[in-house]
Amino acid sequence: MKNPSQTMMRNFTRSGVAVAALAWAGTAHAQAVPEPGQNAPAAQTPDDTDAARTQMSTSGTALPPSAEPAQPPADVVVTGSRIRGVAPVGSPLIEQTRADLISSGATNTTQLVQNLPQVINQGVSEGSRSTSGGAGNITYSSGFNIRGIGPYATLTLLNGHRIVQSGSSGGLPDPSAIPTIAIERVEVVADGASAIYGSDAVAGVVNLITRRRFNGLEARAQYGLAADQAYNQYNIGIIGGHSWDTGNLTLSYEHSGHGALNGRDRDFYGADLRARGGGDYRGTQCNPANIAINGTNYALPGLVAGSVNTCDTLKTQDLIPAQRRNSFMGSVTQEIGSRITLTGDLLYTRRDFQFNPALTTATVVLPSTNPYFILPPGVVASSETVQTNFGGQGPVNSTRGFAKVLEGTAGLNWKLFGDFQLDASYTYGRDESLSTSTQGVNNGALAAALASSNPATAINPFGGNSAGVLGSVFNQVFGAPGINEEHEGEVSVSGSLFHLPGGNVRAALGGEYVRESIYTGLDSGPAGAVNSSRTYAARTIKSVFGELRVPIFGDDNAIPGFHSLDLSLAGRYSDYSDVGTTSNPKIGINWEPVRGLKLHGSYGTSFRAPILTQIKGAVDALFIQNYNTPNGVVTGATLSGFADGNPLTPEHARTWSLGADLSLPALPNFRASVNYFNIDYTGQINAILSDLSILQGGASASQYADRIVQGAQAAALIQSFVQKGYPVFGVLPDTPTLFVYGQNVNAGKTLAEGIDFQLSYRLSHFNVATNGTYFTRYRTAVSTSAPFLDSVNTIFNPPRFRARSSAGYDNTGTSAVLFWNYTNSYKNNRVTPTQTVKDYSTFDLHVAHRFDGTLSGKNRLTLALDVSNLFDVDPPFVNIPESPNGGGGFDPTVSNPIGRIISVSATVSL
Repeated sequence: MKNPSQTMMRNFTRSGVAVAALAWAGTAHAQAVPEPGQNAPAAQTPDDTDAARTQMSTSGTALPPSAEPAQPPADVVVTGSRIRGVAPVGSPLIEQTRADLISSGATNTTQLVQNLPQVINQGVSEGSRSTSGGAGNITYSSGFNIRGIGPYATLTLLNGHRIVQSGSSGGLPDPSAIPTIAIERVEVVADGASAIYGSDAVAGVVNLITRRRFNGLEARAQYGLAADQAYNQYNIGIIGGHSWDTGNLTLSYEHSGHGALNGRDRDFYGADLRARGGGDYRGTQCNPANIAINGTNYALPGLVAGSVNTCDTLKTQDLIPAQRRNSFMGSVTQEIGSRITLTGDLLYTRRDFQFNPALTTATVVLPSTNPYFILPPGVVASSETVQTNFGGQGPVNSTRGFAKVLEGTAGLNWKLFGDFQLDASYTYGRDESLSTSTQGVNNGALAAALASSNPATAINPFGGNSAGVLGSVFNQVFGAPGINEEHEGEVSVSGSLFHLPGGNVRAALGGEYVRESIYTGLDSGPAGAVNSSRTYAARTIKSVFGELRVPIFGDDNAIPGFHSLDLSLAGRYSDYSDVGTTSNPKIGINWEPVRGLKLHGSYGTSFRAPILTQIKGAVDALFIQNYNTPNGVVTGATLSGFADGNPLTPEHARTWSLGADLSLPALPNFRASVNYFNIDYTGQINAILSDLSILQGGASASQYADRIVQGAQAAALIQSFVQKGYPVFGVLPDTPTLFVYGQNVNAGKTLAEGIDFQLSYRLSHFNVATNGTYFTRYRTAVSTSAPFLDSVNTIFNPPRFRARSSAGYDNTGTSAVLFWNYTNSYKNNRVTPTQTVKDYSTFDLHVAHRFDGTLSGKNRLTLALDVSNLFDVDPPFVNIPESPNGGGGFDPTVSNPIGRIISVSATVSL
């Protein structure tokens, strides 16, 4: 795979020209435009409907608030506000429509939202688990991370309600559980919103909104294959709906997934990076093995003193695990009389996964009594240290598992008097998951097999073992079950209090009750003698909230310089049963000095309570891991958590923003917006359980100095935890010299500020648009002893600039869109000297044609071709070693290892 015209693209970027795709459709609310199979307003002709829908299908970027109607319909709830019919004041609202999902080629909701430059692929992701939150993601789910300040700082909602947490660690829902065929749009408020929604909304909110009033039948099938056929993805879905005078029933089903992508299928992934200007990160646990006697190394087969074999033991692991999903979504709406409307939503998803890990490695002490003991010529010893791996003879200890999500919401809307409405809802969610492997190393059996003098039961660390011996050693079971449950009840009243010259003063007042719990644990031990432990944790959250919108100037009292002026005040008080109380205010303002120019700003505080398993984890153990250092690989023990719980306190943040939106009446097809954001986040909970490169560079090692212990003190600490009964996963070195406190601590601080911008223009059938984020500052400290560093544009932190731009054409059912995804170059400060990583540009192409009336008078057939990474561009080279969680010549948090994917799809609407 080659990267074409890097110099041309770099110059093009520097010129400031942002090429873009898809029109913005002119309004912010996709529900105003009928979708395939949905009833159109009587006043619209079929051609009008088709034209509107075609514009939607070529929108690809965010809509600025200025593109919205002056007020949404009174019965519509918009993300970022509790008042019906009111868009968020002071905060920008970014939207991804159903057309964006289709034109992006995404096969799940996570992929769609991560196209936004504001959403960083760091933390909880199926292909990257090295950064915050990644270590606990053993079920390979994915989540959203607005601004890159942590996956748990983004709140994900489904139709305005919380989604049950996922996995054996909890703390984050899996948005891919929602079938894509059921998605109508996604609304993103990239601004602090704890005053509106409570905990977790530090960086913002992602609201997944489903198709509730669908009428008709639609089926869609999509299949994609990587250019080298090493990876495939698929999606088959159907949605049907029926409307009657007073209601609607909509049902959908989807089967989707993708195959695994293995490290052997990507030549840019590996341990020996010297040919590309990097380091040699190969290990010494090899086959043929290495022997060490009295400090001297001997490599097999020659056993020459001072010789060492090196090998790449992680090349055979999956970069992306195989996933398979079956999802069902149902929605019902029923009006009772003219005042009461009942609604119900039901979601069920089962996701199955399989991950193939790297070769099983071991460093063992082999006594001379073992029948396979060998010595170099002329050397006398009673034991020797053997560094080996069991590739080619030991089994692949694959991880398999599932995650099942069941969530239902019952809602009531009651029109009281005037425009006052009462909304009440109850949501129940349950997530059940299991991650298990059955062929790990049984340390007790391995020790016995090493000590055995019987050739029939002794293990040969140099290879050639019988199936019986291997079966007795590789039978360790690891299982991590988890059951998350959530009950959420909410009641609110909203409406107009009184009238001012600028308009109606509107308010919302309500209360919320949440009960969340997790039942998790650990299954560990040899097959037939597995020990199981279980823990249960729960909390109750009681909240009251209020919001007030005051229109100071409006159409009726506008004066020069004040075409409109709106003020919003919001506040929330929450009482947590385990971490105390919190109060979070927010103020927002919209000011239009002239029609078409809107200035806006917001200020608020946010709060995030520790995840239940961050306080008390499912697995409190020592994990034996290989850490890369400038002097080679060092095997150490990492503590995942304390048995009596980690002493944690809540996180806090202060957020504010200022922005401007331009939508000139003289240029109705032009939209532009810019927004400055500032986030001051303290007491962040982080852990370094899965970061195996913290010792690679001096700067990173100093950041974590308070959590790294080396030498004799490390060995003593490890022994003390073993004596206390902490289980050990992996083969503990005979003389360990490294111990890492990998548990969760309140140690992080982040100060993030930057600019979001959106721009679009449509001329006849052609349109261009762009959406980008530029960080002006991103300062972090990861531990109490670490300095406050400028981390923007450094590895595993947000890049300074990301953009998704596009250019499109649509006319009478035919559309074509070219997307450009750009990430600027950044610094890899995990190595010395610091490496400059090249910028990363990829292009995506979507071409579609709609055939009307193909099968009958009113049906539609749409055929589409999608090409992701059109020019098959490799990820830029990054000088970082492999780890079980990603890396090895590329950065999985910034780039995609798949390469070009060609997808074809067909959609039939009846």
